[in-house]
Amino acid sequence: MFGDHALNKAADEAITNTMYRFTFAVIGDNRFGLEGRGIGTGIGIRWNRTFLILTAAHTMQTTPDERRYFLLPGTAVAFQESGIHATTPRPRFNRRVQLVSQQSVLDDEWDLAAFVLPEQTDEGAQQHFYPLDSSHTTPVTPKQIGFLGYPEETRRPAGPGFAATPYSSFGELVAVPGDCNADSQIAVSYSTSGSVDAHGLSGAGLWLPDRSAGAVWIAGIRLAGLVTHVDTEAQVLLGLKVEELVGFLIANFQ
Repeated sequence: MFGDHALNKAADEAITNTMYRFTFAVIGDNRFGLEGRGIGTGIGIRWNRTFLILTAAHTMQTTPDERRYFLLPGTAVAFQESGIHATTPRPRFNRRVQLVSQQSVLDDEWDLAAFVLPEQTDEGAQQHFYPLDSSHTTPVTPKQIGFLGYPEETRRPAGPGFAATPYSSFGELVAVPGDCNADSQIAVSYSTSGSVDAHGLSGAGLWLPDRSAGAVWIAGIRLAGLVTHVDTEAQVLLGLKVEELVGFLIANFQ
């Protein structure tokens, strides 16, 4: 997409860093009810002047309000043998923050959950909350789509708890399987060869790399949807189209 291998790799890293800035690790109970042992993914959204974390409802359904936490993302991911940095940046560890929400909506029908956060500083808003509005539409022709999230498989032990490690990749926009609703759902192919278990990506954003105009290329992304589950037989991530996300926000936060 961007020319030779080195340039393509550097561009992928730049786009991954942009996805990472808007992606939150969401910490809750695991399937056995143990506090702080479950992990999911959410994205930071700025909807008008409302700041919220948007995720798949099933990731936080069984966790009480007072036991939900999140990790504020950094500004860059540390890549081994990076083509961008002369030296690999040192990993930065963030402690979990209790997810004290001014308002929350968990909608089983949409499989969407939104947690409203307090007003953010201008810097925080720009760094970690993607500006979503009703002009967003899902692409209709095959495109490369990026995704980044926090599968359980990639977390690492750290003392009595664990460190959340992001996983990212790219796939092609494909037709949704026959039993799905093509009007509201989006499907992105993923490779099962040497890949992590994609089931942990629920709540991750589906991002369309957005080429900048002009002589200087800038890594931009545009939200195309949100992962809700995975179809292992079809080898696709399934999610809701961005138009459905906008409809959910209009219905609940207008």
